[in-house]
Amino acid sequence: MEDKKIETSMMRGSVVLVITSFIVKILSAVYRVPFQNLVGDEGFYVYQQIYPIYGIAMTLALSGLPVYLSKLIASKESREEQEKVVSYFFIVVSALSLVAFVILYLGAGLISKSMGDASLAPLIKVVSFIFLLVPFLSTYRGFYQGQMEMKPTAISQLAEQGSRVIVILAAGYLFMVNEWSVYKMGALATSGALVGGACGLLVLFIYGRKHRVFVWPKKIDKPRFLFFAKRLIIEGGTLCFFSAYLVVFQLVDSFTIKQYLVFGGLDETSAKIAKGVFDRGQPIVQLGLVIAVSMTATFLPTLTRFFVTKQKEKYQQTVLSYLKVSTAIASAAAVGLALILPYMNVALFSDNSGEITLSLFMLSVFFVSMIQSYQTIYQSQSLVKYQFVAALMGLFVKIIFTPLMTYYFKTEGASLSTLFGLIICLLVMHQYLIKRENKIKLPKGFVVKLSLNLAAMGGILVMYRVVLEEIGWSDFGRGASLMIALLGVLIGFSIYLMGMIQSKLFTKTEWKMIPFGSKIIKYFY
Repeated sequence: MEDKKIETSMMRGSVVLVITSFIVKILSAVYRVPFQNLVGDEGFYVYQQIYPIYGIAMTLALSGLPVYLSKLIASKESREEQEKVVSYFFIVVSALSLVAFVILYLGAGLISKSMGDASLAPLIKVVSFIFLLVPFLSTYRGFYQGQMEMKPTAISQLAEQGSRVIVILAAGYLFMVNEWSVYKMGALATSGALVGGACGLLVLFIYGRKHRVFVWPKKIDKPRFLFFAKRLIIEGGTLCFFSAYLVVFQLVDSFTIKQYLVFGGLDETSAKIAKGVFDRGQPIVQLGLVIAVSMTATFLPTLTRFFVTKQKEKYQQTVLSYLKVSTAIASAAAVGLALILPYMNVALFSDNSGEITLSLFMLSVFFVSMIQSYQTIYQSQSLVKYQFVAALMGLFVKIIFTPLMTYYFKTEGASLSTLFGLIICLLVMHQYLIKRENKIKLPKGFVVKLSLNLAAMGGILVMYRVVLEEIGWSDFGRGASLMIALLGVLIGFSIYLMGMIQSKLFTKTEWKMIPFGSKIIKYFY
């Protein structure tokens, strides 16, 4: 009976954390739209140049390190061993965070010049302080998750993100009212990271009064500590790298796009505005990813269970179903977003600047969604090496191609370089999976049906665009553009859904794996 209560409590906690993470991701994407409206493309450029540094710090504090610590704690039975793990973890992460802070703070001038904009130095100094909070945030969250207490982490996430967004939007409003420089506004907006981190830490501290979370070891076993530190850096670092993969891509953009736009012939102001327009794609893609990934988020526990219990046939069948569902949803989301992008661009950002750049960037929704799907499959088998090699190869391609493509093809080239990097990463992951599980291949019949359904949806949306061009939609206001975009989503979704049903793209079992899939079976099968 007691075990049943504990299991129920764990399930509730996990559900709360999943729902909270979903809300936080949506909030993280949505706030950038009103912020860009307040500060314009140049102001948005300033904020987005620094954002990847914050994004990496928050990945460490929110997902990567806490998940790693929670696994270590859960594997230790005695309280004494758990305390030793927590203390060693805190010492190592504190040392690494301090190094990161010093490098960023003292090297802010050099880093900003490397980004091609020396005026960003004060903003880099401000955001560097967030790394001083990482040891506390990650240790608290990892400790609670290791104890199967998800509520503190969930509430701290909401407090952190909510307070940060308030500061950022306040900075945008003050910029508009007081006619500040974009860099003064950027410094205040960036400080929202510190306010958010402090609020999140306060919530964790209040919960932590009942627990002795931080315990300094009476005696450090040097060989054991060094082994732990090495393991944390390698295994924990790998986990964090995957969690921050897209943010690392954005960091590459911060160091290259604006500079190579200038090298390619644009003046400083035009290059900043062009980079700001390019960054409009981030919140739209993030929303697309939240929807696409959340549709398939329930697969990991099932995959892990079949793999651990060595039910190979069921495991392979579930993996195949997972890839079919992921491919169908992600491809539709990418194609649909690319085709209705002009109307979303006007509705959200007031004009249609960078249409080709952003339409290309929307296609990254497919590749990122599929990469995350493959990561889920590898994670179910506890395979790290293959993921790491694939991620490194993709990043290498991104680093090599972004300067070249941006120089010759401006922001359109920058979008293509992102796609190239993601494609290489996905191809490598796919090849490794085929070698390990040679029976896991998408059936040709499925590929043909999917292609026809995508072509039908795409064709209808292209006709929709032609009609709108004929009636001069560009003369309409933002409200009308929003309605046009939503109508386009409805048309595309309806055509695609009916096509999937008519062509029997999924089996009944696969439909059940999708939210509301049982309703489809009830009415159409």
